Amino acid sequence: MGLSRRHFFQGAAGIGALTLAQAAANAKNSDQPAASANVGGEDLTIINIDLLEEQAQKKLTAFAYAFVSGAAGDEWTMRENRRAFQDFPIMTSRLTGIKKESIDTRTALMGMVLPSPIMVAPMGVHGVVSEQAELATSAGAGAAGVLYQSSGASTKPLEQIAETTNGPKWFQLYFNNDIGVTRSLLQRAAAAKYSAIVLTVDALGPGGSDRVRRLGTSVPRPKFVFGNHDPRFGGSGDFRNQKENLTWDDIAFCQEASGLPVVVKGILRAEDAVQAVKAGAAAVQVSNHGGRQMDGVPSSISVLPGVADALGGKVPIIVDGGVRRGIDVFRALALGADAVAIGRPVLYGLGVGGARGVRSVLDFFNTELKTAMLLAGVEKVDAIGRGNIVMRQFV
Repeated sequence: MGLSRRHFFQGAAGIGALTLAQAAANAKNSDQPAASANVGGEDLTIINIDLLEEQAQKKLTAFAYAFVSGAAGDEWTMRENRRAFQDFPIMTSRLTGIKKESIDTRTALMGMVLPSPIMVAPMGVHGVVSEQAELATSAGAGAAGVLYQSSGASTKPLEQIAETTNGPKWFQLYFNNDIGVTRSLLQRAAAAKYSAIVLTVDALGPGGSDRVRRLGTSVPRPKFVFGNHDPRFGGSGDFRNQKENLTWDDIAFCQEASGLPVVVKGILRAEDAVQAVKAGAAAVQVSNHGGRQMDGVPSSISVLPGVADALGGKVPIIVDGGVRRGIDVFRALALGADAVAIGRPVLYGLGVGGARGVRSVLDFFNTELKTAMLLAGVEKVDAIGRGNIVMRQFV
């Protein structure tokens, strides 16, 4: 009798090279070849993200739009993520001699030099929005020269996603109750050439949304497919089997099992950021999960200055939540972020225009950031700082 999956993982220190190769081969040969997801779709003329969202609402199914646009509870945190940027007006400098051509958005981050501080936040089940799912999203991100954070709850296997982007990529992990599944995911990510692990610590299960619940059974619901948890690849088959009692020691496990630096995502409290670094985090991501987990928590941008001051530049900081314009990216950089992750707007671009729609969204943010830098009198990203903000609120 062969070993069960549980006994296999209990009896082995880690997944073997042959198993990794088999997992990668199975991923490549699953329902859709990665090579089919080139930068197709439609280029979008984006006036602003609100108008893009209106287009997405018209094109997506009622369930898909509710799933993407909704958040937990009364959605106060989701709204506050956007509103709170208004608490930080931008202060400009004049007669700087800076030309548009000299604006430089290159960003140093964890040993890389990125064309831009903008990246794609990890979001699950893109298959709800597009048949090509994450294959199109990652291809669009690569075409825009943007780092892609691949969700552990993706529709497509992480190996396929890795093949469709020619840009840098990180793998976001939901820590599974089965330590063997977690180890398998981490080692698969390393084998697929992801350069960091993003450990999400603010989500103990799939988030709930009143928008989705209100639909009830009145509209068709897609079958959720989680490509990384397919039993063929050593997964549990149940994405919801997440470890609820995470500890600081789990950061070290992720680093040791993958051999990759770990970004801890879901930090709001400055003290937690400091402890994460002590526990081995190579970076922290200030995030409230787009308001999708717990309503009533503060906006990401409002707590960012406190986290940045507490860390004092020891590790890079990424922030996400409520970013809708290039000036929002500018504000986040001024308040202490090294990079800014974009969430829902990317899925709106995917739903309306496929891979090229994703690229259009990211190009929109990059173009607006460059314009903001020019008008604020800042030539390089690393020169953006607290002096570029009128500090009205500090949490």
